[in-house]
Amino acid sequence: MSPYGPSVLILLAALSLLPVRVWGQQEDATPNPVKWTVKANPKDPDRIIIELTAEIERGWHLYSTERVEGGPSPTRITLPPGQTFEISGEIDSPAPQSSYDPNFQVATESYEGSVTFKLPVKSLRPIIGAEKIRVQVRYQTCTTTICLAPKLLELEATVDGSEAKPLGVTKAETPTTNLLAVGTIVPDFDFTDFKGQRHSFSEFRGRAVLLDFWASWCGPCLADIPELKKYHGRGLEIIGMNSETIGQKEVDAIFLKEAEARAHEIVATRGVNWPQSVNATSLPVALRFGVESLPAKFLIDREGRLIARIDKLSVLEVMAGNLLKSER
Repeated sequence: MSPYGPSVLILLAALSLLPVRVWGQQEDATPNPVKWTVKANPKDPDRIIIELTAEIERGWHLYSTERVEGGPSPTRITLPPGQTFEISGEIDSPAPQSSYDPNFQVATESYEGSVTFKLPVKSLRPIIGAEKIRVQVRYQTCTTTICLAPKLLELEATVDGSEAKPLGVTKAETPTTNLLAVGTIVPDFDFTDFKGQRHSFSEFRGRAVLLDFWASWCGPCLADIPELKKYHGRGLEIIGMNSETIGQKEVDAIFLKEAEARAHEIVATRGVNWPQSVNATSLPVALRFGVESLPAKFLIDREGRLIARIDKLSVLEVMAGNLLKSER
């Protein structure tokens, strides 16, 4: 006899027929609400002002260059190495709007509409004719309810001031791995926790488990922590899958170091006492589950079978409640 009630069986059947959709994911493509342009304006033979303008779609906002404790990933503007140019001063930008951000539940600084950042640059040798300057921008955008993963964009401008199109936008590659279907046994996998210790998923067999894919820049992920603590207290095993670089094709070392530090800080200050996989061991698991945006949660029964892919805690309440009852 099934350990689940009739209503849960009906819900399971309905969920198995639905396409997988996780928070922030669109049916056609990932949203791209910010369009960037760049130009280089020479002020004198040794000084150049790089102007990066962001056109932001209505309803979205772009975060400022200032990092907020417990907040989103700030906008970072840098020059890639291997060039004959270097940054020669502070970035100049308009004063951002400061307001309470429901995604991160803290006050943040952001821009709407259009904003231009000015970056002073100097050449390390005399400029001969028109020369190219490459600039990288890492940024995060949100609405009042949705946050996209931080993106890394590289743009190119000429010293004579003409505008140029971006070289490329960070975009997640389409997974080629066969995705796990609801009802199948989850293959064993290894992960390294925040203390550097190795674990295997097989260690958790015999218990209901929730895989929670999250990141420090994902406001809704952080908002779920209080509820997850309640489920964990009721006996649901949780494995946090910290995924700071999910959906990103290129990652710079500085961003990853800062993001992982924020993740450790969140776990320590918010009373999260379940194991956390580091970014490097979370990403291969995310690929198998088809995770492209956050948050994403997967409920697995005590036999290791994938029960449901969950994007709302209201669904988890029904599913986890019955799983935990069946274990008593």
